[in-house]
Amino acid sequence: MTDPITTESGKPLTEVPGWSPDQVARMARIGVSTAEQIVAVAATSGGARALAEQLGVPEAEAQHLVAAARTALPPGTVKALEQPVDTFEYGLGVPLHGPE
Repeated sequence: MTDPITTESGKPLTEVPGWSPDQVARMARIGVSTAEQIVAVAATSGGARALAEQLGVPEAEAQHLVAAARTALPPGTVKALEQPVDTFEYGLGVPLHGPE
């Protein structure tokens, strides 16, 4: 059986070992509250750097926090969240073709 990508609400960062209340609060201010969201952001180009900036920590510490989020999730969920997504058609947020 395949692990779901997310549950109804996801794994709260408050339940992930290694995440301080301040770090959880910093992420909540930008709408990030689950381990799934952290893993997905970290999988993007520059994601770990962006997390480090948001958290006010060195990138190496952000990588440790991402690792903690990965560990808190089922392996199948992590694998699914870290898969590259083809955004070619919508990479700019709109279809590349004009109105018809």
